Amino acid sequence: MTKFKGYLDRLRENLETLDEQIENARKMSKVKKKGDNRVALQYSKTLRDLVELRDKTLINIKAHLLGRDETGAVHEPSDVYSGNQEVEFERAFKTFMAPWTAADLKLKCDDCGKESEEVTTRHIQRGYESDYFDLCNECSEKRKTQEPEAGSDV
Repeated sequence: MTKFKGYLDRLRENLETLDEQIENARKMSKVKKKGDNRVALQYSKTLRDLVELRDKTLINIKAHLLGRDETGAVHEPSDVYSGNQEVEFERAFKTFMAPWTAADLKLKCDDCGKESEEVTTRHIQRGYESDYFDLCNECSEKRKTQEPEAGSDV
């Protein structure tokens, strides 16, 4: 079975690869011999590009974790978390950057308790009342077909 690769897994792998390549470019950008100036200059340019790409990747992760405001600017940790904003952000970052498994995508049905990727949040409306539940397909159909209880105002 292949390992699950979600959006955040791919961003995490991109960061790991970029960190490795930045370290390689740093080593190669050092002039070792008198004739290596052009090679060192090329690796210095590559290093600059890799650092910029890493910065863009981190901004994408930050936007994914914290969201954006109405202007499109990424929320800062102080806009999202109350006390200890930086620590809370780093904790969330660490959690989101951990490798995901297929089991992480399974939700538990509120009615039958079955854990599955079929379970999703469903909107159930009864007259003027509506509510949201995590339900599998079968339980969602059961709720939709149930008659309102006797004596209810709906």
